[in-house]
Amino acid sequence: MARLGQQQLQLLESAFIKRAPKVKLTANWRAIYRELEVGELDESEKHLCFAPRDFELLRQGVLALMGLDLRELDFNVDRMAMSAKSHDEKLANIRPEAEYLLLKFLGFTSPPLAISALTSLRVPIDEAQDYCRTLKVSAILVVENLDVFDVIQQARLPADLTNLMVVYRGSGHHSPIGVQHFLQVMAGKTPIIAFTDFDPAGLQIAHTLTGVTHCVVPQLALSAPAQLLAIAQINSSSDFDKQAKQAKYLQHADLHNWQKFACWISQHRLSIKQQHLLARELELVLVPYI
Repeated sequence: MARLGQQQLQLLESAFIKRAPKVKLTANWRAIYRELEVGELDESEKHLCFAPRDFELLRQGVLALMGLDLRELDFNVDRMAMSAKSHDEKLANIRPEAEYLLLKFLGFTSPPLAISALTSLRVPIDEAQDYCRTLKVSAILVVENLDVFDVIQQARLPADLTNLMVVYRGSGHHSPIGVQHFLQVMAGKTPIIAFTDFDPAGLQIAHTLTGVTHCVVPQLALSAPAQLLAIAQINSSSDFDKQAKQAKYLQHADLHNWQKFACWISQHRLSIKQQHLLARELELVLVPYI
């Protein structure tokens, strides 16, 4: 089926609203002219000219071709809403995952919704907000990696860290955009904890997380750093070397209480993944950002 793209529709909207008597014949306008056959080429064929009656013809042409009205063009909808008007649902700016997040619950005396820590839910942002309120969630734990999110109950988190909502940070099929929107709403209302890899990239993720109040680090990083460094096969210095941009970011970022970790990570070329922290059953602690 014939179609016009979002950029072409926006050009049409602008011409329709401004009643532009002519437009430069760019590649987009040539494609529009082929589809709608409205307007006249000037002698040089460098411009497409419109008579007053052509603007309504443009509107009717777009309405017939795309199901969209140039008088009220709106791309800031989800694909279901766009599908109600147009055959091209992908014109919608709000992607399927942008209003959802993947979460689970941890540390509740009685698991909410009769589910276990092994079960995750894909829920709309507003529903996640409701859960925070009705279930009296004490903190939101944002986990960097999906496989660690799946087995988060194995992490040796502080024993007094209860009633947690665990949220996957997002990647691939699970958009981080939904998480960002959720954290924007929850920032300042609920503690937000970042659990990331213990390396420059992980610390940058934690630092840039909206509303973050704490990060998760291995207890040994505080109490016995030499003992942590001595654990066989826990560190990948080659992965550290691949994170030059992130390491540079940390050099100029205002890290407050996390500055000591940035320096130590850089000094020892550390890249300790979340999976290694869990596999070695290392005790984890919270470090406040400020």
